[in-house]
Amino acid sequence: MKMAKASEQDIDAAGNAMSVLNDISSGYYPAKEGDDSEDLPYRFDPDDVEHLRRFYDLMNSTLDKAPGWPNRVIGGMCYVILSDQNEIVDPAADVLELHPKFAAVAAMRDEFLALLVDLTDIEGPQPGNSAWGDKVRAAIAKATGRPA
Repeated sequence: MKMAKASEQDIDAAGNAMSVLNDISSGYYPAKEGDDSEDLPYRFDPDDVEHLRRFYDLMNSTLDKAPGWPNRVIGGMCYVILSDQNEIVDPAADVLELHPKFAAVAAMRDEFLALLVDLTDIEGPQPGNSAWGDKVRAAIAKATGRPA
């Protein structure tokens, strides 16, 4: 699945929304950048209409800053990056780690680079050199999983 890439503006808006949600979930009145007033309440009261309005306004301002950011940031993470079908993230890991296939590809690349270095050290006409052919066949077998 392909999805539009989140922009820097999208990421900033998502960070602002995350900050507001963290404040609310911790019981604090949500602050925004530049709120230094001592008149602001310390605790969030979900029964206070003014507090709810503040919450709404702050969340809505993230959408004004970058319309559609939840689709690109949250959707991109959930439905593209974390999708098992796309094999980007290791489904067995508890943290964000690249899928094991990327480690396998990196190992194959290193082996092929080493092979090329070895091939440059073999003397004589390489295509007719049996050592060269044996190494190439072994590398191909390893990469494809077929016998050499």
